[in-house]
Amino acid sequence: MSTRTAPLRQPVWAQLRRRVPGAPADLTLHVLPLDQVRAWAQSATACLSEEELARAHGIEETSARELFVVSRVALRHVLGHRLGCSPRDVPVAHDPLTGAPLEVHGRARTVAGAHGDAGPELGFSPVLGGVRPVRFSVSRAAGIVAVVTAQCEVGVDVERVQSGVETDVLLEILRPVDRTRLLKLRGRRRALEVTRAWVRVGALLKGWGTGLARDPASVNVGPGTRASYGRGWSVGDVRCPARENTRLAVAWRTDPAPQG
Repeated sequence: MSTRTAPLRQPVWAQLRRRVPGAPADLTLHVLPLDQVRAWAQSATACLSEEELARAHGIEETSARELFVVSRVALRHVLGHRLGCSPRDVPVAHDPLTGAPLEVHGRARTVAGAHGDAGPELGFSPVLGGVRPVRFSVSRAAGIVAVVTAQCEVGVDVERVQSGVETDVLLEILRPVDRTRLLKLRGRRRALEVTRAWVRVGALLKGWGTGLARDPASVNVGPGTRASYGRGWSVGDVRCPARENTRLAVAWRTDPAPQG
C-alpha cells in the first residue's frame, strides 16, 4: 500500500494571490473575482463580527452585498494567515473620523512564496522575536475584490472602466497636467486611461489615509505603469482577471532614503 499523501489543497483565496512588480517582498495582494469565491465566502461567514453581518444585511443590492461579504471574509482570512490567528479573532478596525483602516498586530510571519518570490504559494515560517504591525487596504467593484497587506502603509483601488459620461466627470477632477494628457486620447482608449489614472489616485489617497478628504487634483499620477512620489510613495498597475473591463492599482510607502 502506498504511503504517499495528497498535497494539501490551498484555500481558494490563497490561489488568487498576484504579483505587484517593484513592491516590498512582504506585500501581498489577493484579487478575488466574485464568481470564483462567492460560494466559499458564503460558507465562511461565521468569522464575521456582528457589526459586519449587520452591515451586510443592510445592503439591499445583491451583488453589492455579496462583494461586501467576500471582502470582509477574505480580509479576515488573509490577515489571520499572516498574523497567526483565526479569522474570527483578527481585530479589524477603522479610524472613526476618516474611515481609514487601522494597523493590526499579531505574531509576524514571512509571506514570500516557497521560492522567495511573490507567487501563489503560501509556504511560510514563524518569525521569532517581536510583533510587527500589519497594514491593509480593501477595494471592491465590478465583481472584483482586492485585498492588500504589508508592514508599510498601503492602498488599493479597483474600478470598472468608466462610461463616456463618467470619464468626462473624472477628467474634471484629475490634476490639470494629467487632464491635458488624457484629453488627447479618444473613445475607448480615453476611458481606459482615465480609469487607470483614477485608480492610481485612489490607491494613493487610501494609502495616505485621507481618502477623498484630500483633493484628487493635488495628485499627479503620470502615464507610467509605475511611479514614485516625493512623499516616499510608489504606485503601480496590476492586471485584473477581467482586465478589459477593470483597472487596479496598488500604492505603498517606500523605505526612507539611506542617510549619509
